[in-house]
Amino acid sequence: MSGRNVRNADIMSLLFSYILPYSTWIFKGRHNVASVNTQAQKSLAMNKRPNNGRGLNGPLLFWVLLAPSMLLFIGIIFYPLFNTILLTFQSFNLADPLDNAWIGFKNYAEVLTNPTFNFWGSAGFSVLFSVSTTVAAFVIGFAFALLLNQPLRFQTLWRGLALVPWVIPYVVVAYLFFYMFNSQYGIVNNMLTSINLFGWHPVPHPIAWFGGTGNAAIIAVIFASIWSKFPFFTLMLLAGLQTLQQELLDAATVDGAGVWARFWYVIVPSLRGIIVVVTTLQLIWSLNEFTIIYSMTQGGPGNATNNIIINIYRTGFMNQDLSIAATIGTIWLIILLVFTNFYIRIMEGKAVTQ
Repeated sequence: MSGRNVRNADIMSLLFSYILPYSTWIFKGRHNVASVNTQAQKSLAMNKRPNNGRGLNGPLLFWVLLAPSMLLFIGIIFYPLFNTILLTFQSFNLADPLDNAWIGFKNYAEVLTNPTFNFWGSAGFSVLFSVSTTVAAFVIGFAFALLLNQPLRFQTLWRGLALVPWVIPYVVVAYLFFYMFNSQYGIVNNMLTSINLFGWHPVPHPIAWFGGTGNAAIIAVIFASIWSKFPFFTLMLLAGLQTLQQELLDAATVDGAGVWARFWYVIVPSLRGIIVVVTTLQLIWSLNEFTIIYSMTQGGPGNATNNIIINIYRTGFMNQDLSIAATIGTIWLIILLVFTNFYIRIMEGKAVTQ
């Protein structure tokens, strides 16, 4: 064999040794691609087949997952509401449950015109209690939120302590303030009677907070409610302040805005959405307050602290007139829906104009 032939054979063997692994890899890659395509086609064919009892998908799965929540919602919300509205058109009384008849709108006329049921008096106190409690708690909570938003020493500790009144159960709060306002040994009377301004005693005798005309009892229950509810505003507004852009405050400061201008024209508009939500919730909760008021005064003295919810409780469970109680509750629900709608519209309108 000549030298040229040897070199050609060496070159061919060298090329073959390099090309063979790559050709094998290319062949395997093509085989893998083909197998993947085959598996994809099989999965598509399986999806097109009927379920045959092996699972749910599509709209049926949606309704199966939604059904438990819907049944629970219907059982807890819709059925009691529907049954309550039906009771308003009947004369159902627990003292004589068999003597029940369909009387139309007679209960509505009785509630709105008969002073025995004290609808307008309890509604007036509910509005007074709710507005005064919400406004005072909002102002105090906003002040605490602004304070706790500053770099303070032991900041986490102060933020935790500010929430203590909110986490205490309402019954405990009610009894705490009931004993604080006790006419004989309460700390409030002790502090008021000890005031001496150059020989003048503004409160020379202890105040009967839960007696008399009931004006003092109104003040006592409002103070208790404010103390238990202002941390809610503190928590929500402090969370909003944490998201406030510092660049806005810095730009306002550069433009010469003072502390009040930055608060009124920068902070308040930035938190308007949170303010609308928290004040709406607190107004509704205060309008439906029961625990604190009933634990402290049971709606007394007389009807001084008898709000709508206590009025419903007295009428339905003490006087056993469930139809009248249901009528009071239905009218109050309509009033709350109308009020909430107008309040949110007004606040959203202010937010748009600003």
